[in-house]
Amino acid sequence: MHQQDDVIGPWSESKLDLLRKYLCAYTSIMRGQEWCRNGYHYVDAFAGTGDPRARDEERYVDGSPRVALAIGNPFHTYTFVERTPWRIQRLQALQGEFPERDIRIREGDCNQIIVAEIVSRIRYERFNRGLIFLDPFGMDTEWSTLEQIAATRALEVFMNFPVMALNRTVLRNDPCGLTEAQIERMNRFWGSSEWRGDIYVEAPTFFGPSEMKVRPTTGKRLGQLFKRRLGEIFPHITEPLVMTNSKNAPLYCLIFAGHSPTGAKIVQQIFQRYERLGQ
Repeated sequence: MHQQDDVIGPWSESKLDLLRKYLCAYTSIMRGQEWCRNGYHYVDAFAGTGDPRARDEERYVDGSPRVALAIGNPFHTYTFVERTPWRIQRLQALQGEFPERDIRIREGDCNQIIVAEIVSRIRYERFNRGLIFLDPFGMDTEWSTLEQIAATRALEVFMNFPVMALNRTVLRNDPCGLTEAQIERMNRFWGSSEWRGDIYVEAPTFFGPSEMKVRPTTGKRLGQLFKRRLGEIFPHITEPLVMTNSKNAPLYCLIFAGHSPTGAKIVQQIFQRYERLGQ
C-alpha cells in the first residue's frame, strides 16, 4: 500500500466502467474517420493518481487515466491534469508503464490549463477531436471553462455534476446564511445567478418576504436544471444519470455534452443499460 491514496466507493467503480464503455466506442468510431487527420485526444481534468484504492478493500482499481490508456484503440495524446504534487508523482509513473502512449502531465488548476492549452489545440477547424473527462471532487469546474470547450466545436465532455457538494455547500434551506464567497463560487460554477430563481422562491414570513428552498433539489432535478443550462452552449446532451451511495443518497449525476448526436446517443444507451440492470 502507498502512504497516500485516493479512496473510492463502488459507485465510482461503476462510473469508471461507464467511462470505459464510452471511450472504447468513441475511439472505435474515430479511428475510421479519415477527415480527422490531426488525431483524437483525451483530457482528464482531475486525473488523481491513476490507481485509487477501493473503499473497505485492500485492492487498487484502475483510475480514469489507466482506463483511458488501456483501451484497445488508443488516443493520439493523453493530457492528465492534477494540482497535488503527490498525485502528480504517481501519474508520472504511468509514462514508464505506457511508453508507447503520448502522455502529457500538467500540474495546476484545470480551468486555467484547459483555457491556456487545450481549447486552442483541439478545434473543429484543425481537423481533430477530443474528449474531456471532468470528474471534480466538488465545484471546481467553472462555467466559463465549459463555454470555451463548447466554442471549439471539437471537444466533448463526460462530466460529474456534483449534486451532494452543491447541497452541502450552497443549496441550503435558508439562503440567508450563505456568505458572499459561497454565492460567488456558485455563480462561477453555474455561470450566472439564475440558480437562485430555480431553487428558491420568496415566501411571506412574520418579518416580511424571505427566500426559502421550497423546490426539491434531488439529484435528478438538479441534473435536469444543469442539463438545461448546458443546452445553451452544446447541441447534444444526455439525460443525467444519478449515481448514489450505499445509502441511496445521490452523490452526483453523470452527463455527456458535445457536438455529435452519435456520441450523445451512444452515451445515453450506456446510461440506460446501466439503469435497466439496476446497478
